[in-house]
Amino acid sequence: MIKTLLILFTIVLSGCVGVDFEDDPIVGERIEVTLSQVALQIDQTFQAEAVFYDQYGLTKDVAFNWVSSAPAIASVNGEGLITAHAGGLASITVSFSSTQNEISVNVVLDENQVASVVLSSPANQTSLMPDEMISLNAMVKNINGLALQGRQIAWFSENASIASVNAQGVVTGIGLGMVDIYAMVEGLKSNTLTFTVGTGRAGVFIGTGGYKAIGTASLSVIDNKLILELSSNFETSFALGTFIYLANSTSGAQVRASGLEIALITTNGGKTFDVSAINPSAGLLDYKYVIILCKPASLTFGFAELK
Repeated sequence: MIKTLLILFTIVLSGCVGVDFEDDPIVGERIEVTLSQVALQIDQTFQAEAVFYDQYGLTKDVAFNWVSSAPAIASVNGEGLITAHAGGLASITVSFSSTQNEISVNVVLDENQVASVVLSSPANQTSLMPDEMISLNAMVKNINGLALQGRQIAWFSENASIASVNAQGVVTGIGLGMVDIYAMVEGLKSNTLTFTVGTGRAGVFIGTGGYKAIGTASLSVIDNKLILELSSNFETSFALGTFIYLANSTSGAQVRASGLEIALITTNGGKTFDVSAINPSAGLLDYKYVIILCKPASLTFGFAELK
């Protein structure tokens, strides 16, 4: 009986094992911080936290380097403890090797100063059609989190050819693509909202670890449903248990653990999947990749980055 089970297990894995786990696609190292903006008063401290992700999207314990752009305003020690010394703005950089991220520190003198500017959109909407408009809200707060009234708000679009924003915070979709919108009050920058103008995103498949993956994947909103389509020239390597996933990592283990499983596939060619039927809350911007996964071995055969 044991011998039979071992044979069956070997058959299941034989189609996709043989390439080491480290052959998962390289997605780039990155550092994520818990908070990107911090407001403090003089002599207050804040313990910053950061997580390093390696080239395969896996967390790794590393020794970070912490540096302040203005130590006289806000200093930081080797453990990420930030201390406020004088009023003003400072940028705290956390780095490892060639990868880094930043935390903006705003040191205020009293309750009348702007400590934070928080942008939001109705129903958290971040997608627009060309010529569609949406009015954003900017909440200006003091160090205690209370709203400050009567402050002048300046609005900015990183690419006005995709979406513009007027002096009242009304965003208008113009061309297809993605664009960042933010506001500034008394020199302090808000959080950034990324808007997608148009109804879809698409990417080209790339094979990994010696496996085949060609064609394109598109994710679109059609009749209020999120639809995933694979092009007619879609081709991939196959094994027992080859699945399509939506995910935010290309690491096979993380895809299987936290990605959205779409369907088992056994043939090449064009395919259409109703993502909303699988997960009604899934949105157009929720996932970065379409993954071809050998599920039994948690091995990525290929991926398409949605843009």
